[in-house]
Amino acid sequence: MTERLDITNEPEYGPPRQDTEAERKPRPFLGVKFDCCSIYSRIYQNKDRTHYVGNCPKCAKQIRIRIGHGGSSNRFFTAY
Repeated sequence: MTERLDITNEPEYGPPRQDTEAERKPRPFLGVKFDCCSIYSRIYQNKDRTHYVGNCPKCAKQIRIRIGHGGSSNRFFTAY
């Protein structure tokens, strides 16, 4: 018995997807160099917009930076 595999480039069924303006806006982020593994990564705002949260991509060390009045205007940090 022979099996057939159909691989096509046809789009998914249904109407084309329309992105809303909220989906197209870039998400705010901070650039962080994780000193533990010498790796750069971005961390993004949480849904409540109270913190920037993320993990080291190599060792999974967690980082959380609070957003608040009187904070820093820097966009890049080093996590030790």
